[in-house]
Amino acid sequence: MLESPDPVQARVVGIVRGREIDTVAAVTLERDDLVLGWHDAAPWRLSSSGIDGLTVGPSSLTVYLVGNDVLDVSGNEQLRALGLLLLDRACAIPELTRGLKSLGSARGTPAPAHDCWFAPLLAARRAVEGISDPARQVMLLDAGALADACARALAEIAAAAAPGEPAGQRAIEAAVEEEAEPVFAAIDMMGVAGDALRGGALDTRIADWRRWVDTVRAVFAAADEAWPGIASELR
Repeated sequence: MLESPDPVQARVVGIVRGREIDTVAAVTLERDDLVLGWHDAAPWRLSSSGIDGLTVGPSSLTVYLVGNDVLDVSGNEQLRALGLLLLDRACAIPELTRGLKSLGSARGTPAPAHDCWFAPLLAARRAVEGISDPARQVMLLDAGALADACARALAEIAAAAAPGEPAGQRAIEAAVEEEAEPVFAAIDMMGVAGDALRGGALDTRIADWRRWVDTVRAVFAAADEAWPGIASELR
């Protein structure tokens, strides 16, 4: 991750909660907060969760806040580095497997089937690890590719559960596909959110990214919840 730049002296112009602003501030980042230090008042801390979008210019930033407020920040080329760092931090992929119960346990079920089912999700998580550009994240965590990988995993699980029994394999595959229907529905929603992110405007880019990440989390949660039902069809 990029290092935090030194505070940048900049002019801040805009309207926030009905209050007009046109003054100079020391602009910096503290973790994922954009901090505006005023010479005659307490600093403002704008969390990335309160920022819907950001436009980065050669020596300026336009910050689109939740609630349709906008701040235009102009100064020197250091603002560009600060803006890129803010985007990097605001769009860092969070931990996607925290809280998942079935992922961490294969007790009472065939371990190879458990690992096969979760392999596409773990591969998707690895693909976007360390990537902070939203467009690349959506490209690397492609909904269509993930759906295909999950479908192949179910077919492999069915084949391993009834080797040499085509009819048995088809029956098991149909049963586990039914258990996994919510997962494929969640992947479809992730694809819709990804398309909206890629086609959205800069003033809503971070907000669109947050909505997409919520759908990614929903896919992981659905796969985790589906596993006990899938496993029950293999006993």
